Amino acid sequence: ILGSGDIGLIMARRLTLEGAKVKMVLEIMPYSGGLKRNIVQCLDDYNIPLKLSHTVTKIHGKDRVEGITYAMVDEHLNPIKETEQEVSCDTLLLSVGLIPENELSRKAGVKINPKTQGPLVSSRFETSVPGIFACGNVLHVHDLVDYVSEEAALAGKYAQAFVQGQRFDDSQIPIVSGQGCRYSVPTSVYVSHPDKTIVIRFRVDKVYENTYVSLYFDEERLSHKLKRVLTPGEMEQIIIPTSWLKERPHTKRIMIAVEEDEK
Repeated sequence: ILGSGDIGLIMARRLTLEGAKVKMVLEIMPYSGGLKRNIVQCLDDYNIPLKLSHTVTKIHGKDRVEGITYAMVDEHLNPIKETEQEVSCDTLLLSVGLIPENELSRKAGVKINPKTQGPLVSSRFETSVPGIFACGNVLHVHDLVDYVSEEAALAGKYAQAFVQGQRFDDSQIPIVSGQGCRYSVPTSVYVSHPDKTIVIRFRVDKVYENTYVSLYFDEERLSHKLKRVLTPGEMEQIIIPTSWLKERPHTKRIMIAVEEDEK
């Protein structure tokens, strides 16, 4: 199996339970894109090797797959030829990532986040086009369906308010992805957000251990929490009380950053 996201990990277990022999899971990145529990329950429990920083370089066979060649990759993700090895197999399963389908969003003129390939949304899940709301996997690929359901409930509530003619102050504060943060959803918050809290979900850019997730309003740090492990495969979240926004209405930006310093 090439790719160690949750789908690739779960397929490794499913194929094993159906009687196949899964020889290995290869991952080009130096970390898995899946949840830790899926690595344990789908690979470790079945003695299936996970080879990080490896990729497939050749596929052998004419009428059907007969084997593959795989190799380690360098820091630029280029295969290292002298590390190539061959392994016989009759199936190569590709699990190399999902991209949200946003053809309709683009046709509607909705601005797309280049990092997620999903719409840019505010804290009310409204896109750049007034009256068009987006949530769930159309924004970015989630690792837990619980988050999709929560976003759907909120987006539905805000869409209903829009249809009923409710309007709020249009003052928005952009959310900036600082050091270690790959992206966040939403990418802006309303100063007059109608709820008591706003959930900001984000992914880190690599594996971190014993680091801090910090939240800044301009240069003021309002949150600084120790995290034992941060991985790109697991979404993190920060909850912002809307009282912080009302107390700081002239904030120019909000930033999420991963910091090693305890101070």
